[in-house]
Amino acid sequence: MLIRAYGSFWNPDIVNWGSVGAGNQGQLLGKVKISNRTHTIDFWDAVGIYVLHDQFNAVYVGKAVGTLLGPRMRHHLTDRFAGRWDMFSWFSLSTINTTNPGLRAPGTRQVNPQTLIDTLEALSIGVVDPPLNRRRETIPNACEAVQTGGKPKAIRSYLEEILEKLDEGS
Repeated sequence: MLIRAYGSFWNPDIVNWGSVGAGNQGQLLGKVKISNRTHTIDFWDAVGIYVLHDQFNAVYVGKAVGTLLGPRMRHHLTDRFAGRWDMFSWFSLSTINTTNPGLRAPGTRQVNPQTLIDTLEALSIGVVDPPLNRRRETIPNACEAVQTGGKPKAIRSYLEEILEKLDEGS
């Protein structure tokens, strides 16, 4: 197993981003189902790769290794990518600990070549979402994390905000 957990098209508006240097690290909360039990896990300290999306299109792929997932994503709120993405997906190599809900750093491991190929194919399809692929592949033995932490706005709210901005400009 290479990818241990992943989250697709998460909404940054409902993430607790914390604050830099104030001791508030933030939280990337997701629910995972393992052995018919649902656990809420904080993926802030995850190690892996992530994708920034703008209107469901991948616009940037990055890695979270030296700097963990949460701080990397928070940095993209104010760096050169600020305002250029509206969702993100992530793929974690960190091990999920369900006894004491959280993450453990990935150790070294040997991966079967077939598992590696299946994982890379599923990951590529999940990121790119090519129109000619007939089905979405699943990442072998990985848990999908469904975002928690708040209630996303309805699409109508976003459209009303845009209309208000357009009215202010005229």
